[in-house]
Amino acid sequence: MPYRSLLSAVPVGLIAFATSGWLLQDSAPFTADVRVAHSLFERVHDHIADRYVDKIDAAELYEMAVDGLLKELGDPYAAFIRPRDRNAALLNANYGGVGMRIFAEEEGITVLSVIGNSPSSQLDIRPLDRIVEVDGASTLGWSQQEATSALKGPRGEPVDITISRAGTASPIQYRIVRDDVHLVAAKPLLLEGNVGYVYLSQFSVSARQEVEDAIDGLLERGATSLILDLRYNKGGILREAVALSDLFLQPDQEVVDTRARDPRDSQTYRAADIDRYPGLPMAVIINGTSASASEIVAGSLQDHDRALLLGTTTFGKGVMQNVFPLPGDRYLRLTTGTWFTPSGRSIHLPRSDEDQPDFSLGSQAFNDAVSAALTLDPIDDPDAPPAGDDEPEEREMFRTSGGRLVYGGGGITPDLIVRPDTLMAAEQALRLSFLDAGLAPGEVDEMSLRFALQWMRTHPELTPDFVVSAEMRRAFFELLDEQTEVQLDTEAYRTGRGLIEFQLGRRIASTAFGELAGIERGLRRNTVVANAAALLRVADSPEALLALALPDIDESVAREVLQESR
Repeated sequence: MPYRSLLSAVPVGLIAFATSGWLLQDSAPFTADVRVAHSLFERVHDHIADRYVDKIDAAELYEMAVDGLLKELGDPYAAFIRPRDRNAALLNANYGGVGMRIFAEEEGITVLSVIGNSPSSQLDIRPLDRIVEVDGASTLGWSQQEATSALKGPRGEPVDITISRAGTASPIQYRIVRDDVHLVAAKPLLLEGNVGYVYLSQFSVSARQEVEDAIDGLLERGATSLILDLRYNKGGILREAVALSDLFLQPDQEVVDTRARDPRDSQTYRAADIDRYPGLPMAVIINGTSASASEIVAGSLQDHDRALLLGTTTFGKGVMQNVFPLPGDRYLRLTTGTWFTPSGRSIHLPRSDEDQPDFSLGSQAFNDAVSAALTLDPIDDPDAPPAGDDEPEEREMFRTSGGRLVYGGGGITPDLIVRPDTLMAAEQALRLSFLDAGLAPGEVDEMSLRFALQWMRTHPELTPDFVVSAEMRRAFFELLDEQTEVQLDTEAYRTGRGLIEFQLGRRIASTAFGELAGIERGLRRNTVVANAAALLRVADSPEALLALALPDIDESVAREVLQESR
């Protein structure tokens, strides 16, 4: 059985909120000690419900007990999912909204872009339109959170907006009926030398199809090789990881082995179809925040010698969760098994709650993380989650199907460790100058977005091949000086202009010409992608590509090719 959904339809009788015997179901025998513990719990519950200084609903106390039970397990992946958290927790990339990317400014809500096949895409709403009213309320001075909350809502419910548009004398009014909005996770680009590039941000319900469509489009445009970028991809649905791996494997090749306490949860997942892209040289990029389903794909393609892995060791989330329906539209997400790659490596590396990536689907933090993965590799982010251990000397060794050496111990270690470049000295000095002035990296990035919007409004003649000029840098400095109360080091700003040119270039490109234009700008300074592309430009087959990473064949060849991109 090649695929199986993890959204189990098997109900469990774990919670029966309305009964006093919710812990003692008839499905299993209980010892005297368990019955004493049950009685103890019930008495504590009753005392709190009857006598605690603040009145708490008795049913709510049971939910609090479930939260405490899961917390005591020490498993950061187990969760009690309430109705309000259902969509995000169950990894559904759809939400009830209008389908716009927006940015809240003092003068109102600016439309950055309209998402395809969304309610807003059916109307004449354009980038740089300013939403000045939502349901009759002025948006002047709204925060980003206020703006987002006002536009999102239940499917089928309308929201009325009033738009101010440059060159149009009268305000424009629209009624938008909220609906599911699907965020496409696969972002394709064709790089120099006919190298295809696909960034995948998550494994949602359509990940495999999105990647397949992206690759097919790149091949039609002349791509002769492929980079699959899984950095900052925290994972998602297991069946989509298996299905995506299946695009590049042969029938019956193992993708992942799940080993569980309950035999029903132990399963070996295998490819079902032939390699859809035979002979296509392929590199997979990973880092310390590639997790879960990302590690399944990376591990299976590495173990079957189908792709060359570059970057740094992945996060090491190699445990499987089943989702069990509970009464009241609630769910229990419970760790039930451990994942192993085809060569027998355990993917999992135990970690504490504090070490978990905190990127909720669709959130600003998640979007910022994706942006960082694609465009900000030269910046050493002190807040980034810890990367896996890249030192393989004392780690358990395994062999791929072709006999190559790979390492266990948690996470997936790439074939070639390629770390992001740090900033040049002058650029690092500028970054420290921002920090000393009280401007965090996120604030500088927000200011660059504000500047991009202003520049677009006053320079409609801008073309996609624009160059960040001295005039732009001066105008950005003036904006920082005008809208912040900090004193910037003007000399550091001048000598570190490379960082400013990079930041403004990608922001203006993405705002004026779309997300892919911003990604393309960012990749110009992305060392890991440059290294992967350099290798692919000289490797005409998967075998030739892997040979560049074999230390016992010719290390000098790999070094020379990597040096080509520097």
